[in-house]
Amino acid sequence: MEIKGKKFLITGGAGFIGSHLCERLLKEGGKVVVLDNFRTGKMANLQAVKNSIKIIKGDIVNVKIVRQTVRGCQIIVHEAFPYGVSGMGLNEQYIKTGTVGTFNLLRSAVEQKIKKFIFASSVSVYGIPKYLPIDEKHPIDPFLPYGATKRAGELYCSTFFKLYGLETVSLRYFYIYGPRYSVFDHSALVNFVNRSLRKKPLLIYGSGSQVRDYTYIDDAVEATIMAIKKDNLGGKVYNVSSGAPVSILELAKKIKQLSGTESKIQSARDKQYRYVPFCQVPVGMTGRKAGRWTDERNYTADLSLVKKDLGYFPKVSLENGIKKTIEWLTTQPK
Repeated sequence: MEIKGKKFLITGGAGFIGSHLCERLLKEGGKVVVLDNFRTGKMANLQAVKNSIKIIKGDIVNVKIVRQTVRGCQIIVHEAFPYGVSGMGLNEQYIKTGTVGTFNLLRSAVEQKIKKFIFASSVSVYGIPKYLPIDEKHPIDPFLPYGATKRAGELYCSTFFKLYGLETVSLRYFYIYGPRYSVFDHSALVNFVNRSLRKKPLLIYGSGSQVRDYTYIDDAVEATIMAIKKDNLGGKVYNVSSGAPVSILELAKKIKQLSGTESKIQSARDKQYRYVPFCQVPVGMTGRKAGRWTDERNYTADLSLVKKDLGYFPKVSLENGIKKTIEWLTTQPK
């Protein structure tokens, strides 16, 4: 599908991924409408393109606003979800945004005869990995409400393809990072970069041998653009990652080296942190307390399918991605 001349609706367009995607679509000749409730999105993220796009403040849970915004668009890229503030607490799950909001968009897409619908899913749908690397046929067994909500979105997408013929594609992003990320992000990489520049200790939870597959924002955007351009992908699901796993301890060492920080790398096992057994968070625990648990999961993606179908090959190495992120963060107000 040609991007030039097409009108795109980007939900969550003022957020981390959405704002980068807006810039890329404009460069490719697309027209962009952003729908964002600005819970976590920022107008500052759209500073470079605000005069070239249409920005609507509204919530995807409101079907009336969704219908009005979708009108006249050809493609929807659904990135809206307040991930940066979604935690372990029962009051931090944003189920309506992830389910009702997604349904509203799909419903409106069918009503308005939208050509393609791209859904931002997540590695969290897999739950605790049964094997590595994780391919798209891996069992789906989310253990966090966030993952369950993303899985519900995937199911809605595949159902709308089978029932109504709406061409939907779900992208399971693996740990995206880079300029404009939220300082509230749960990512160890984001946390380490922030702390290193503030000369605070880089805290290691658990053994530090946990493996993660971090994806630089430019690669995530590239995969999304490829999914838009490629035809006949209805109902498909793809992993999107760097394909270059790193342990949490090695990550801390790399960030310490690249940032030139005086920060020490140390265990978080002290009186400040309250440990509970893995995946056993007592009911009622919310916010930061609910996040203080040892996570020993390992995640690395098998990219065979996305390489085969879309021609996606990640280009930004972890080292270069961290350098770019540090450069960006040092230019931000304290």
